[in-house]
Amino acid sequence: MHALLSLGVAIIVKNAEDTIAQAIQSTLSYARQIVVVDTGSSDRTPQICTLLGAEVHFYKWTDNFSDARNHALSHMRTEWILQLDADEELLGFSVEDIQPLLMNPAVGGLQVALQNTLSGGLESVHHYTRLVRRHAQIRYEGAIHEQIAGSIRSLGLEIVDSPVTILHHGYEANSPEKIERNAELLRREIALHPEDKWLSYHLGLTEFAAKRYEEARALLESVTSSNELTDEQHETARLRLAQIALQNGRTTDAGQWLNFTSNDIHREGLRCFIPGSCFALERQFTDAVAMYSTPAVMASRLVNQQELHTFKHGISQFLN
Repeated sequence: MHALLSLGVAIIVKNAEDTIAQAIQSTLSYARQIVVVDTGSSDRTPQICTLLGAEVHFYKWTDNFSDARNHALSHMRTEWILQLDADEELLGFSVEDIQPLLMNPAVGGLQVALQNTLSGGLESVHHYTRLVRRHAQIRYEGAIHEQIAGSIRSLGLEIVDSPVTILHHGYEANSPEKIERNAELLRREIALHPEDKWLSYHLGLTEFAAKRYEEARALLESVTSSNELTDEQHETARLRLAQIALQNGRTTDAGQWLNFTSNDIHREGLRCFIPGSCFALERQFTDAVAMYSTPAVMASRLVNQQELHTFKHGISQFLN
């Protein structure tokens, strides 16, 4: 590690004995300090963390992720802090590539690519502020889907892109318990902040994951014109609304949400896949195969390529 770089890692955990070792080991080449805040494990998580050289601190869970993350930040001594979850791992990167960013006094946070592995072999990529300068006023806000960017910008500091990638395994098994916990926390936050479209967006996605499609539709429709969301979030909301319409057999309604072009090939592939499914539902099989065969669809990690191949083969039988 370069002598000028001072990077630490902060992790909050509970009952993560199956994944925490991988998370910590992925950071050992970079981190001068690893702080783990345990919010009530009953398994071997604390012992595993200690054996791997992490500082383990215990904190009573308050139904608020920001409280726990800020408690971890309060124990950090390094100049920069990477926030990692117990079901994530830091992918290899070059210290030299990020050192100029860390040494820039105008920069308070770095955006990283969060690569989510989903059930069925799918993947999605989102970008979040996960590397932050250590500062008493840089803290997380929000009980769930907590954010730190606001406190960074309030100090007049910049948030810039970085080449760092984190691999997140947590969505591979779509836990009903986790979905319901998140939904309840989001509902509580919305009760306190009913005009917060960012919270409505995340609750909409959570309701979609729970297959409560009408609840998801109402929430996501309410955010489609909001300037609180990023382009990535606007596109995701519209894609989910189109999928809900398709789920209900409303192919015309599905199309109205897809009048955009995404710069991200994976979201663009899903955007083209949905009309293909509408054509298939309407038994317009030639048009369906044409849409399914577009380069974006075939390259998209949001489209199950094995199922797509099987489905294309199946409906092609109607064309012969």
